[in-house]
Amino acid sequence: MRTMRLPMFSKIAKVSLVALLLQSGAEVASARHHHRDTDSTPGQFDYYLLSLSWSPAFCIQQPDSPECGGARRFGFIVHGLWPQNERGWPQNCGGDGDVPESVVSGITDLMPARKLIHHEWTTHGTCSGLGPRAYFDLVRKARSSVDVPRSLQNPSAAIQQTPADIVAAFMHANPRFPAESVVVTCSREGVPRLREVHVCFDRDLNARACSADSLREACGADSVIVPPVR
Repeated sequence: MRTMRLPMFSKIAKVSLVALLLQSGAEVASARHHHRDTDSTPGQFDYYLLSLSWSPAFCIQQPDSPECGGARRFGFIVHGLWPQNERGWPQNCGGDGDVPESVVSGITDLMPARKLIHHEWTTHGTCSGLGPRAYFDLVRKARSSVDVPRSLQNPSAAIQQTPADIVAAFMHANPRFPAESVVVTCSREGVPRLREVHVCFDRDLNARACSADSLREACGADSVIVPPVR
């Protein structure tokens, strides 16, 4: 039953959709990593992909995750900021060691699960060519450049919406974003739910179109459920 709908926007851009499966809060992994680039040289990549995970959907599957049981209820959290190539993506590039505790505690407002922070640094941040502090400063800067549509800031009831209209809502809230810079992912098991919104940036954090690799795994659902923030 539809208890709430996002406002309908005119077709701003016809955007392909991408699928990335967020697994447990302890070990966040994705099917897209099966297609990773074998070149893992720190600093050698073409652009960034900011992944925003819809926490209420994640908490349905992983209610014991740190982001799910506290007093604060999250909407979008940062899953990661991923260096990408036009074809493929590097990961696990080695380089600088563990994330200092001061850096971890300074980013938990955006990434509540500490294991996620360490995982994202090891898997993706090491490929940025930056140290941990500079990388997570960049994560914050990228997140601050994305305005979440008002209807998705704190919905108190479930929304049923087409993925294309969710993309259109983000494009409406961020009118400077070019076509195909925003992609939506959804769960593939059971009832399709909003899983993540991805935004692609060049290396100077200007929004840009995502590569074909990021667009190819489209959410095929006619509509998705957006669970409410509770």
